[in-house]
Formats: sequence, structure tokens, C-alpha cells
Amino acid sequence: MKLAPKLVLTILLLLGVLLAAGGGWLIKTDFERNFDQARTRNTLAHRRDTYSLQNGLLVKVSDGMLSGQAVVDYGESLGRYVGQQEGGFAVYQGEEPLYSSLPAVLGQQAALRAIEAGEEALLLQKAGQSSYMMMASQVQVAGEEYWLVSAYDVTGVFQAREDKFRELFRLELAALALAGAAAALAVSWMIRPLKKLEKASRAVAAGDYTLSTATKSRDEVGALSRSFDAMTATVRDKVDQMEDTILRQKQFVSAFTHELKTPMTSILGYSDLLRSGEMDPEDQRQAVQYIHREALRLETLSGKLMQLMGLVEQEELTLEPVRLVLVLRDTAASLPELAPMLEIQCNPALTVLADRDLLADLVRNLVVNAARAQPKDDRVHITAGRTENGIVLRVVDRGRGIPEADLPHITEPFYMVDKSRARAQNGSGMGLALCARIARLHGSELRFTSRLGQGTVVELNLREGTV
Repeated sequence: MKLAPKLVLTILLLLGVLLAAGGGWLIKTDFERNFDQARTRNTLAHRRDTYSLQNGLLVKVSDGMLSGQAVVDYGESLGRYVGQQEGGFAVYQGEEPLYSSLPAVLGQQAALRAIEAGEEALLLQKAGQSSYMMMASQVQVAGEEYWLVSAYDVTGVFQAREDKFRELFRLELAALALAGAAAALAVSWMIRPLKKLEKASRAVAAGDYTLSTATKSRDEVGALSRSFDAMTATVRDKVDQMEDTILRQKQFVSAFTHELKTPMTSILGYSDLLRSGEMDPEDQRQAVQYIHREALRLETLSGKLMQLMGLVEQEELTLEPVRLVLVLRDTAASLPELAPMLEIQCNPALTVLADRDLLADLVRNLVVNAARAQPKDDRVHITAGRTENGIVLRVVDRGRGIPEADLPHITEPFYMVDKSRARAQNGSGMGLALCARIARLHGSELRFTSRLGQGTVVELNLREGTV
């Protein structure tokens, strides 16, 4: 059973119980009040009849004696006075009825039970469809004991209670019908956010993460809806990231395959020519040089790839205080052919938190890229200074510059702005990807500023350390 019918049935059940309990209590209270009134009224009537019987029989006493016929005669006269509308009465001497106007349905046993109950003891007697209130009182006249047994019809009191119960039942049915309709409308309105949530969850299960519940209520359902929207947004972002990662992986594999295919094709072609033995010595020398150059490019490519894969698997580095000038000296020492181009401005006291070898590798790749940009002044400028955000390291060249459209992609593996020139310079397209990964492991990002024909500036923020 769905939630809406459950809620409606629960509301109706609680309402029905409350109406039944409240109505039952009111009817019970009203019945007890009416019953007490009837008992008081009948008790007074019984006392009045008892007083009348005693006085009437005293008048009938002759010579200290009271005949049975005199009792019968007076009972008949009292019966005519009292009437039969209230149920009737009987006069007993011992267990012998001298006079009785009690309803036949009561029988003698009912009268005897009233006598056994004692003076003015109340006895309820059910007879057929009627109910009677019976009580008895003793009367002593001329040394004889008599009992006046009165019966009063209280069927109306019980019938009124039954009528009220039936009326309560009809009213409760009508109230429950109206309440059911109102509850169904209210519950339907209340669970609309849940229906939206269900629809959205089905969409998410089907792979659609764009649907939003957009519930504005401030209750628990609204909070659940907002949490669901936040969850789907997070999942959508993760899915987008996964799709982007998969796309990048496909592009990586495609680019890597392409980068391998070109030198391998050249190597296979020239090696086949060498095997044929139909080349003159000069052509053989050029073929061997070309094969050697392409093999070196493959070696560089595989080395860079292995280095990048190692850094990708590495989650964090142990950073230690390092004097930045030592890192820059390591860079210059590893690039003796480019040393004349380097202009380094760095305060020897500047200390950063870094992995010395990886940071030197990062600067080395940036310097190599800057040198390949063919700066007009044949210089690669390296500067470092202290700012509010730590230590800023800059590598600047005044070379060709990078087109603006290429800037967002230059740190992607195998991405080359000018592929033909990069291959001619033994480039692999992996250097800046390595630099970007090393920067992230240092808790930073590379920032590129470039203009065509004017040069490029690469900035890296590093945390300052103390030796």
C-alpha cells in the first residue's frame, strides 16, 4: 500500500477512535444522568405509594384485625389511583401475593427477588423488549407484615441510549466520509514533494542526473528534497568528471598511439631500406641518424610517460624547507647547453617547502619550453620574490608566445601547440603535464600569461619555509 492511502487510513482510524470515545463518553454521561433522575423519581413514587398503602390499610383495621379481602380491595383502589402507566405494583404477605397489577411478563419470581433484595433496594429486570426498575418496602399493619413491590418502566431511558448510539454511528460515518475526502486532498498536497522526489530518483536510477525536485517547503520533506538535489548535483559533477576523465583517457591513448606510430613508422621504413643494402653510404648515414633521433624521442617519450604515471599515482609529497637558489642551481647544472641563456634573480635567503628534485624538474621543463620559444633576447628569465601568498617563482621568455585558445590545454598530456616544430625539437608533449602534476603535489597551480609575438610568463606560488 502506498503512503497516501496509509496516511488517510491512519487519520480516519484515529478520528474514528476519538469520535467513538468522545461520543460514547457523552452518551454514557447522559444515560447515567437520566437513569439517576428516573431512580430518584421512582423512589419518591414508591415511598408515596408505601405511605398511602399503610394509611389505607390502617383505616381498614377492624377490632385489631385486617382481613385479606380488605387488603385486596384497597390494592385495587390504589391501583385505580396510581394507574398502570408506570408498570404497576403488588402487595405480598410472605410469599403470598394478595394483590398484583405488575405486568405479566415480569412474573412472580421477579417480585420475590425484589423482596429478597431488601428495603428500597433497586432491582433492574429485563422482560421481553422492556426494562423495569423494581423495589420493595415493608408495611406493618395490625401486627401483620406486608410488602409493597413496585415496578417502573424505564425502557425509555435505555431506548434513548440506543437511539443516541445509532445517531452517533450515523454522524461518525458522515464525519469520517467528509474527513476522508479532506484528508485525501491534504495528504495529496503534502506528498507532492515526495512524488517529485520519487520521479527524480527514478530518473537518477535511469541515468538522468539533471532533474531537480526544486521543493521550497521548510519542513522535513523540503530538507530531504534539498539534500536529494545536493546529492544529485554532486553525483552529476562526479559523473561529469568521470566522463571527462574517460574522454581524456581516450584522447591520451589516441595521442600516445599517434606519437608512437610516427617514429615507429619512420624507424621501420629506414630500417627496411638499410636491410635492402641498396643505399649509398651517405644515405645510409642519414638513415641511421634518423633512426637514432627517433629512438631517442621514443626513449624520452617513454621516460616522461613513466614519470607522469608515477606522479599521478602519488597522492602527496613530504615537503621540506629548501633554499630556492639551490633548486635553481640544480636546474642550471642539469642544462649546461642552456646555461648561457639563463638570468636568475633570487634572494639566497628565500626558503620554500618543496621536494627539491621534483621542483628542480619542474623548473627544468619550464626553462626548456621557454628556450624552445626562441626568445628575441636569447634569454630565459627566472625570478623569485616574497608576496602575501608566499613565494612566487616566475619563468619568463620573450619568444613566440602561445595562442589564447591553446592556453587551457597546454598542460594536457601530448598536447602540442605546434606539433611539427615540437617533434623537430625532440618534444614529447609531456613536459607541461608533468609540471602541472608536480605543482599540484606542492599544493599550487601553474598560471600562464602569454601573448603572440611578445612571450610567455609562467608563475608558481610556493609556501615559504624556514631552515
